[in-house]
Amino acid sequence: MADEATETAARRGESRAGSTSSDSPGQPTEQLQVQEASEEQVQYPTGPQLWLNAGAMMLVCFLHGLDLTIVAPTVPSLTNEFKTVADIGWYSAVYGLVLSSTNFFFGKMYTLFDLKKVYIASVATFELGSVMCTFAPSSTAFIVGRAVAARLTASLGIGVLTFIPRSFPVQKRPAMNGIMGLAQSFGLVSAPAIGGALIDAFSWRVCYGINIPLGVIAIVISGFWMKDMFPNPDLELPLREKIRRLDPIGTILILPCVVCLMLALIWGGTKFAWNDWRVILLFVLFTVLSAGFGYVQYRQQEKAILPPRIMKNRTVLASAVFSCCTNGILAVTEYYIAIYFQGVQGYSAAKAGLLGLPMIVGLAVTSLLASVSIGWIGYYTPFLFATSIFAPIASGLLTTLDLDDSPVKVAALLGFLGVAVGFGIQQPVTAIMTVMSPKDISLAVGVLALGAGLGSSAFIATSATLFQNRLVAEISRHSPGTNTTILENHGLSDLRKVLGPDRLKDVLFGYNEAVVQTLYLPLGLGLLTIVGSTLTEVKSVKKKD
Repeated sequence: MADEATETAARRGESRAGSTSSDSPGQPTEQLQVQEASEEQVQYPTGPQLWLNAGAMMLVCFLHGLDLTIVAPTVPSLTNEFKTVADIGWYSAVYGLVLSSTNFFFGKMYTLFDLKKVYIASVATFELGSVMCTFAPSSTAFIVGRAVAARLTASLGIGVLTFIPRSFPVQKRPAMNGIMGLAQSFGLVSAPAIGGALIDAFSWRVCYGINIPLGVIAIVISGFWMKDMFPNPDLELPLREKIRRLDPIGTILILPCVVCLMLALIWGGTKFAWNDWRVILLFVLFTVLSAGFGYVQYRQQEKAILPPRIMKNRTVLASAVFSCCTNGILAVTEYYIAIYFQGVQGYSAAKAGLLGLPMIVGLAVTSLLASVSIGWIGYYTPFLFATSIFAPIASGLLTTLDLDDSPVKVAALLGFLGVAVGFGIQQPVTAIMTVMSPKDISLAVGVLALGAGLGSSAFIATSATLFQNRLVAEISRHSPGTNTTILENHGLSDLRKVLGPDRLKDVLFGYNEAVVQTLYLPLGLGLLTIVGSTLTEVKSVKKKD
């Protein structure tokens, strides 16, 4: 413990310009003890200020959760508005790829610049993205708005997690973490129902416009009452040094790297053939940029945005793989079940949102029960294996959907999938916090977030390609002579207006088959979770092994 304290304090001493006292054997420990004593003397917010701080962060967490899942119930309306299904994959994929590629950058931003200013600027820019989505005149403009919102959503999540230990005493932090998680879960759970109700009552644009007044409230409360209770010595660093510590080369490389991968997955097999030079070039660029990013991280070592030693830990990699798979399962299923309900079955957006709730509710409830159970039995790996066993079964059952299935049956199957994934979805974080040393947890969680974000974005992109390919093939098989180009350029909810009654059922059967075959992707991801479950180290959360 003393060695760890000495090492930590020594690093702090080295970061101060002109300081030589850190070379003294006893000085680092003494400095750390002084800092701990001063922490105990901090006057944390109390009374109204405490609850206003908590309320502002809860509101941001709710918006974070809402914005993550609100796009699914709006997809059919978006296809109607913009007269295309070709961009379906981008509506969610762009959000995930930007979110996953900026976590490390914003994590360092909060350590080098004023915490409150970065946080408020993030909320304000998130508002800008919401405005762009609300008033988007085209599909491209909407995608750009989602990218802007996603870039700052990454910052908001990190900002809340950074503010909690700096604004609340130790004994209140676990409760605050739980409250913030509950607020985000409420946003995730309520998004389908809220989105469906707003679409039926007003327009899909209101689903994104609702962020604007709520975000303004969060900015006002944060601006007047939120305080960082601990001074940050790195604020005094020269701007040049701050930029160097942001690892600009690594930061610049990671975003185009992910974009090249997404473009290749979305264009391959649809806009261009897989052996087209454009698709091949994108994969080559992805490989080169990935290698360049890895080389920069290796050369930078501890100054890198992703230190190599973190990636050498098997639990970190296993957790990233597991989260990648589980997030892919949920994202793809939610996306195409919305298409099944509104496009194939013809349900309203509100009804589709309600029928999709069992999956999110099952996920939230089981995740909470699993967390409580881990505190009792002491081990998280059984819950990882529970997901690896039951998620493929649940996803497999969803591939049996047909035109005549009752909504109750589909809702029950979705609930089963939510329960299956809920067992393990939070356990990668628990594993990292158990296995990693405290100073490495934030970096390891960044890798986890990267895996989770890529899981959502990459597999949404892959599923969009699969869906479009199967849609053309299945409609041609079940309804020969139907102009598939016309169908692709109309919204999913407009099928019944475009087609006559003699062709409608055959085309709907083709749509159903395309959805079902796309849902084989979550089945495969469920099977792949066994890699993460098996490689994760087995350690007790109650004691050091």
